[in-house]
Amino acid sequence: MPRKLAAKPTEEVPVRDRLLRAATTLFARAGLDGTTVDEIVETAEVNKRMVYHYFGNKEQLYQEVLTEAYRGLEVLEINTLSHNQDIEAMTAEIVRMYFNFLRDHPEFVRLLLWENLNDGRGLAGAGFKLSKDPMLGALNTFLQSGIAAGKIRNDMDARHLLISLIGLCLIYSSNRYTLSKALSLDLASPKVREDGIRHVTRLLLEGIKAAAS
Repeated sequence: MPRKLAAKPTEEVPVRDRLLRAATTLFARAGLDGTTVDEIVETAEVNKRMVYHYFGNKEQLYQEVLTEAYRGLEVLEINTLSHNQDIEAMTAEIVRMYFNFLRDHPEFVRLLLWENLNDGRGLAGAGFKLSKDPMLGALNTFLQSGIAAGKIRNDMDARHLLISLIGLCLIYSSNRYTLSKALSLDLASPKVREDGIRHVTRLLLEGIKAAAS
């Protein structure tokens, strides 16, 4: 049975937002194919025709859910990298940002996993073009500044660094349950997450810093 939305009373939340919130929860739980329009409208407590009025169909609603999820992360990425900090502080801040975002948005993690299981089908049809260009631009600026100052290796590729950054942070959330059991280590505990943040930060810094002359 679909869950009713919590938070403030439904009559105070715009219909479109209620649909997006309900769809985000349900698509994260069961994916596009495992979720019906009836479940979405029941959870959102709206008339079925509102889905077609605001989004056209279930697939377009799913695409809008993905769009909103990725845009939310993009804003945090750019804001974090726009700060003028030294290498150590910036690396620590961006790692912590990813850890916190993924912890606070479990639906994003599940949507990401579903989308990759389905070969990127939802994003392929979305009007929003998924691109990490803004993040890559900010990251490249950070790298070039560090290279010019002799603090960062001059062979760094922003694309591969971003892959490493996302992968090292994501696995603490995406593989939380299996790793927690296999390692007898509670990846949800604040202490383990803090240890993970320090560990990932150290790995990245050791990988990007220029050798001492």
